[in-house]
Amino acid sequence: MAVRKYEQFWGRRVRKVTRRRFHVPETLIYLGRAYEITYVCDKWNGGGDGTKALYRHRFAPGARLYMDETGRKQLYIMGSRIYVNDRGIVN
Repeated sequence: MAVRKYEQFWGRRVRKVTRRRFHVPETLIYLGRAYEITYVCDKWNGGGDGTKALYRHRFAPGARLYMDETGRKQLYIMGSRIYVNDRGIVN
């Protein structure tokens, strides 16, 4: 499933699979309202031609930002309508 999601998001085949450990939090700590996320990548830009583009996703009211109980490395954006599909972050 992860390979399929990667290929849908980036618009190109996976070249290498790397396994990473993921901390599963016991508790999430509320930080505040999530307004938007902005990131730079080459997804869908000419089928992943290396050209970078800026992507900005504004969240609907009710989206919230959390951190895990360790306070490092992982942030969580949660909302009743947030998901990721082949077009990117949808809400």
